[in-house]
Amino acid sequence: MKRIFYLIAAVIGLSITSSCGKDLFDQVLLDGNWGLVRDEMVTSINGEVTEPIITECDPFNPQDEMDTQLAVRNISGNQYEFSEYYWNRLSLGWVFSGKKTLIKRNNVLFEVVSGREIEYGHFSVTASELTIESVFVTVEQVAGVRIETSTVTRRTFRRLSSLL
Repeated sequence: MKRIFYLIAAVIGLSITSSCGKDLFDQVLLDGNWGLVRDEMVTSINGEVTEPIITECDPFNPQDEMDTQLAVRNISGNQYEFSEYYWNRLSLGWVFSGKKTLIKRNNVLFEVVSGREIEYGHFSVTASELTIESVFVTVEQVAGVRIETSTVTRRTFRRLSSLL
């Protein structure tokens, strides 16, 4: 009897980790409410890296506008709506700050801007944690000097049973 149970568990495990199964698995995991627990940002200017900025947050004990919550909903297929809320310390409540519709392809999120898909960031998700890593690059000329700024952000969220 135990052998049959392990055999069935192995078959289910294989089906979940197949490429189609993984997309469905990620969809089930991605849907939900998430509270920001860590925000990391590293900037480099013309290749010179600045000191990283790391902010620890507690969605159950919010202090300021850095405390963030996400509500992620599957709209259809590989399209997701990300609604973001921040803590307002004056009203002592969560305030809606905007939403984005993102397209998921494997572990990459894309935002549609002016009809073009722009990479928004890479993500990893488990039953309890969502991490989104984004890279933003700007290039500008200042007094004839080319300045390239690259900012990498990594935001780690913990699953919440509901929005607080």
